[in-house]
Amino acid sequence: MSKQNFPKYHRQRFLVALLETAGGKLGKMDFQKLLFLSHQMTDIRYFDFVPYHYGCYSFQAASDLEVLQKNGWLQIEGNNISLLRSIPAEKSLKPQQRDELAFFMRNHRQYRGRSLVRHIYERYPYFAIRSKMARDIVDNKALERIREVKNGLRRQRTILFTIGYEGITFENYVNRLIRHDVRLLCDVRKNPLSRKFGFSARSLEVLLPKLGIDYMHIPELGIVSQSRKNLETEEDYKRLFREYTKTLPRKKPYLHQLHNLVRNKQRIAITCFEKEPSFCHRHCLSDWLQKEKGLEVSHL
Repeated sequence: MSKQNFPKYHRQRFLVALLETAGGKLGKMDFQKLLFLSHQMTDIRYFDFVPYHYGCYSFQAASDLEVLQKNGWLQIEGNNISLLRSIPAEKSLKPQQRDELAFFMRNHRQYRGRSLVRHIYERYPYFAIRSKMARDIVDNKALERIREVKNGLRRQRTILFTIGYEGITFENYVNRLIRHDVRLLCDVRKNPLSRKFGFSARSLEVLLPKLGIDYMHIPELGIVSQSRKNLETEEDYKRLFREYTKTLPRKKPYLHQLHNLVRNKQRIAITCFEKEPSFCHRHCLSDWLQKEKGLEVSHL
């Protein structure tokens, strides 16, 4: 097999190694749960996880499994994942990672199915807060702990948040929203497309409601792509935002729409790409709403 035919990313090679170390076949739920535990109990960090319908879940890992199936490394049939071929050791994980993974799997070989889910729910209750099966899996004490964690995430203060997705995974991004009880995400990109997994408008529109967060796109508050070209210095950004701020009087209907959304939902976030709000036009919007409407603002 030629070099270019091996899985492109190290995280995908790790998925193949995990499946191989587990005996070459796992159910989808067991796979996600063992992947999660391997990241909690070793120094390996390829994926992040969110609290989903059946506990900890990585959308990125699920997407990578589909890529690996397409490229002939594994087969997904119903709820089962089967390894079709292994990656040679020299092309797979580093020796330390192989040892860590093997040690982890030996210590968790007895955990499968309900016992594996119970093991995670009892130790990581945050990841069970949206579970459809917690009541049937854990005892009353563990169930109460899950309720406490879920209730502890609820907040009463009305806040407008801003968040950028630069440099973080989709799962990390979502966890920030969940942990701050954000109930609606307002996308203020003019063109909400992204090569980064999970951040195109279509993905956000489909996935966020499954995680208890509504999604809305307000393109009228975005900046056209042409205006964002050739931004190299801090002064370039300041000049861009000065020009953008001058346009805000014409955008008042949409600014009032944002204000009304905050009043109704109490906790919403506006989002764009840049990590630092000072390098993103979202700070112009939050500054206006803070000054004109007295909203409390927090940058995540």
